[in-house]
Parts: sequence; C-alpha cells; structure tokens
Amino acid sequence: MSKKGCLVISLDYELMWGCCEWSVPQEYGMSNIVNVPKVIDRMLDLFQRYDVKATFAIVGMIMHKDKKELLENIPQKLPSYENPRCSPYNNHYIENIQDEYIDMYFALETVKKLNKYPNVEIATHTFCHYYCWEKGQTIEQFEDDLINAIKIANNVGIRFSSIVFPKNMVSDEYLRICKRHGINNYRGNALKFFNEPKSRFESIKNKACRLLDAYLNIGGYTSIPYSQINKNSGVLNVAASRMLRPYSPKLSIFEELRLSRIKKEMEYAARNGEIYHLWWHPHNFGANMAQNLIFLEKILKCYQSCSKCYGMLSCSMSEVEKIINEK
Repeated sequence: MSKKGCLVISLDYELMWGCCEWSVPQEYGMSNIVNVPKVIDRMLDLFQRYDVKATFAIVGMIMHKDKKELLENIPQKLPSYENPRCSPYNNHYIENIQDEYIDMYFALETVKKLNKYPNVEIATHTFCHYYCWEKGQTIEQFEDDLINAIKIANNVGIRFSSIVFPKNMVSDEYLRICKRHGINNYRGNALKFFNEPKSRFESIKNKACRLLDAYLNIGGYTSIPYSQINKNSGVLNVAASRMLRPYSPKLSIFEELRLSRIKKEMEYAARNGEIYHLWWHPHNFGANMAQNLIFLEKILKCYQSCSKCYGMLSCSMSEVEKIINEK
C-alpha cells in the first residue's frame, strides 16, 4: 500500500546567536529579532488552527535565564574557527551583552512553553550555532558542543531525537557523533543548489539559483520520495525541500509566483505520496510580520486542502521514520 504525502515543517530558532558574525542587536535585532516572541505565538496559533505539526530546532544558548547562567554552562572545548567573528565565545561577546537586549539572546520560558505545546517537537540546533564546515574547528569541539546542548536541554525536561545543523553544514563524520549521542534524524540539504560550494563563484551561483527557483520552476519539484530517504551514518536524512523565504517589499509584485511555486510543490507531494519539507527561521518573520503570517496561512490552507483531497499528513521530523517503517 502506497504511503500518503507528508508535510514537514522545521524552524531554526536561534535569536541573535545565529547573527553574531554579521549583525548587532541595534540593527537586525531591532528590525527582526525583537519580534520573535510574537512571531512564535502567532505561528503556534496557526499550527493549532490547521492541525499542523512543527519541529523547532533550538540553539542551546537560548535555554538560559541570562548571561551569568550561560557563562557557567559553556563547553570546555570551544570552536577554534579561523574566522573569529563566527564564534560567540570570542572578544567577550557574551559578557558584553547589554541588559536592554537580553531578550534577544535568552528565551528559556518560551522554550518551556514550546516543550508543552501539542504538535511541537523540539530538536537541537547545536549549543552555540556551531558551523561544521568552518575552517579551524574540529570534530572533538563539535562533540563537546553537542554534549552540552543535550545536557542543557535535559535540565528542562527536553530529550532530542533530531538535529538541524546551522546553515545546513553537515557531513558523515559529524552524523556519526550525533548517532552516538542518541540523535536519529537530521535535516539534510535540499537536492538542488545547496551543495557545499567549492569556490566563491559556485557559492554566488547557488545563491542566485535558490532565489530564482523560489519564484520560477528552474529546479523541478523539491518533494522527496520515501524511497530516497536514507540513513547517512545511521541518522535519517529528512531532507529539506524549500526554505520559506520572508516577504520582501522589493519583490512584492512576485508574491503570487512565490505562493504558486510552493502550493504546486505541496500538491505534487500530496498526489504522489512524497515528503514536502519547508523550513525557515522565526526571525525571518520579524519584519513585515503581518505579510509573512498571511502568506504562511495561505500555505497551511493549501495543506488543509491536500489533507482532505489526498490524505496528506503533517509530521514532525522524528515522526518521518515511523511512517517509513510502516508496512
């Protein structure tokens, strides 16, 4: 008997820890990060209204009350990136967090709320927003980071079975570490335009193709057949289909194209019994919040229609393996 199509949604919940090398609270923080609590509350309302499940992959540093508590819980082995801006441990970054911006870094109560919320799985996004492809870091440092993320989550009653790697930087040797520590699922890269770039030109080309493909079908449908879901190093690859890009005022005349692209892919997945995996960051919706939430609701209405017409399911990342193992 063929399996039903499935919508998977995963969110990278990172606050300023995901932006520390390229922005500051006074800039992106005030335009986007400051609104993340409202964004999460409204997304949860939508998920509940349309009976949709979601996986929130959370940076471990968020799971603290303040910087004093965080400094008491940092790993022993810190990432030795060649680019020091990538690490929140350098240049007294944590110590220099100003009190007025504290909520842009820490959200322990929100994490606790998510852990109690129906239809939400909490996954790890590593402890410090760790970059596995960044030059200079070591696999031992990654393992120490992961152990610390697991420990901090356990302190508030959270057990991980899934991981989302920051910037989707993943390789087999790091997956073996995840498996060793009880992580059974990860979000792999989309099949098109997300390969590890070999040059700056390839990186720019991939980025341009991803942008264009969000509006026009240049890469084909992005849903994943169940037969292509594999276990790399023993960890199930719940591969991404598409990043849900935020509303852009400059590209607003193309919004119907962007919506149509997603709806056609979801309907294709529903009709053909495949997995359609959307992902984004809550902070992507922090600016132009109303437009982003309206767009999301249109997607969820499309899912509702696919569920009624084709029996499409909504699953967290960790539930995909259960479907694959069904006879």
